[in-house]
Amino acid sequence: MIRVSNVNFERDRKILNNINFTVKKGEVFGIVGPSGAGKSTLLAIIGGLLDATSGNVKLEKEIIYGPKDRLIPGHPEIQIVNQEFGLDLYHTVKENLSVKANHLTIAIKQEFIEELLQLLELKSVENQQAITLSGGEKQRLALARALIMESKVILLDEPFAHMDAHIKRKVINYLIALKKTRKTSFIFVTHEGLDVLTLADRIAYFNYGEINRIDNPLNFFENPTNYQEGLFFGELNEIKLGNKTYLIRPNTISTHNFHNAIEITVKFSHAIYAGGFYQNYFQFKKNKTIIFYHNEILKDANKIYIKKN
Repeated sequence: MIRVSNVNFERDRKILNNINFTVKKGEVFGIVGPSGAGKSTLLAIIGGLLDATSGNVKLEKEIIYGPKDRLIPGHPEIQIVNQEFGLDLYHTVKENLSVKANHLTIAIKQEFIEELLQLLELKSVENQQAITLSGGEKQRLALARALIMESKVILLDEPFAHMDAHIKRKVINYLIALKKTRKTSFIFVTHEGLDVLTLADRIAYFNYGEINRIDNPLNFFENPTNYQEGLFFGELNEIKLGNKTYLIRPNTISTHNFHNAIEITVKFSHAIYAGGFYQNYFQFKKNKTIIFYHNEILKDANKIYIKKN
């Protein structure tokens, strides 16, 4: 569906360096990495809003050209939702959706608009001009406009940044259903590890303008390459014992000895309730902190056990 081939981008400095990957039809491809790694720049190139210095992007077999070669930048089968929103500010919420749904019959158009207004909780502001909306409402309207166009590919740049948790859960479930029923492909950039683990089929980890790794969510979570990468997908303990470093998730430690385990002596510090479990903090070697998730406060624990790699 989408093929990114040898894409480079320079502007005063090298921002993207030889980027290559493909995204299949009906696949959700997540992109994570530190700020300034080039993630949003890549999304703009894929969407035809920015010209690569070299390399190309293809939708199926068609090259996606940038502003140098198109009078109106972009591609009709690729929609992008970013922090600029791209709304018709003096049209109402409903008008913003209606103008993007002219490919539908009147009956289906009205039904689809109503569905998106309900999903993204915009029903109460449907007759307000977009310019009067809050940042979160504008973001949700921008997403609704992209969805109603039924494009082959939707690019999402920090799509959940301004969304309340309950709306985000609804939207994630909707997008998962959409990729199955309509075979829509999604590429999305996020700093939220839980979002990318929940939604993505595959993930690319970006750093310094390069893709360091492409893998599935389970492998990224359970087998991080290094501490910096691992932190993008949740809390991580870096435990150094002798010449070996262990990267341990807080939910994989035990207070009971088991086969092939390493025993560590610790001192309880404090616990924080995190909804359904406690984050237990222990001191270990020169004020090094270890976090351990458990359904109880473990103030009496002085030893914990980790599995050998």
